[in-house]
Amino acid sequence: MIRLGYLDENKNNRNTFYRIFKKDFEVVMLDDFAKVRTLDLLLEEMDKQEIQVLAVDYKLSEKGDVEYDGDRVLEIINERKRYFPVFMMTSYVDTALKKVNNTFLVNDKDGLNDPKTVEMLKNQIKCSVESYHRIVHDIEQRTKELETKQDSKEGLTDDEEKELLNLHVELSKIDPAANPLSPDKMQTDAVKDLRSLVSLSEEILKSLNK
Repeated sequence: MIRLGYLDENKNNRNTFYRIFKKDFEVVMLDDFAKVRTLDLLLEEMDKQEIQVLAVDYKLSEKGDVEYDGDRVLEIINERKRYFPVFMMTSYVDTALKKVNNTFLVNDKDGLNDPKTVEMLKNQIKCSVESYHRIVHDIEQRTKELETKQDSKEGLTDDEEKELLNLHVELSKIDPAANPLSPDKMQTDAVKDLRSLVSLSEEILKSLNK
């Protein structure tokens, strides 16, 4: 069952959310605010709790339980967990829409009173998780294909080298911890060959000077 995380400072809202989604998802309440007080702590807790999709309220910082609002959660996830499924539930739709880049992620809490809207949201959640895994799988698969070709006698074309570089950057944005951008990955074969040539030239010059 999909682990659906929910972050909201209001206990009544949390109870309502849990009641509506508990049959279809394993709902995980992120209500220990000491563990999610900062955005860095929130990301860590999401990993610890193995959250697969996150729902977040917009106005979170009013009581001082956490240091951020829902729009910053959407931003930081896009920056550090690219493509990760996240959406907002709020009673302040108009205000939230002016704050977020992807307005399609904003949902009105009043919609939870409508069974049709709830069913549509449940389906969107499930599809978003499937889409996330599909995107990550495709990127990883293509990266492996190019790396295999890179290590073969055939090697990569210039366009393929650029594609592989972009894929490494993309994987790092999806999960920086699992896919750190090492200097070696940031270099195409052409750059590596140039560095080798420069290094060889330096050695030759040192030898001649002796």
